[in-house]
Amino acid sequence: MMHAPAYAKDDKAQLHERLPTLARAMEPPRGVSSVSLDSFIVSTTPCRELQRKYDDGSWTRELFAEKHILSQEDRGTPGYDYIAAIFDADAS
Repeated sequence: MMHAPAYAKDDKAQLHERLPTLARAMEPPRGVSSVSLDSFIVSTTPCRELQRKYDDGSWTRELFAEKHILSQEDRGTPGYDYIAAIFDADAS
């Protein structure tokens, strides 16, 4: 993520936005009522470093999470669990 282009120009980072449309276009397998698709980027770079270098430098941890970019290295931060964030997004 440290070398990725700005979010608006990064197809990989924006993938989570396109997948729900693709899922609706899919014909579900027999016996399955619907298909859902989602994606996340789990970066090994701590969020505080990404904040300084990514896009325009104004992104918060919450904005990264909203855009499905999570930092594996921040797992020791109180109240932060990137695995739980993936499952919470999946539940909604």
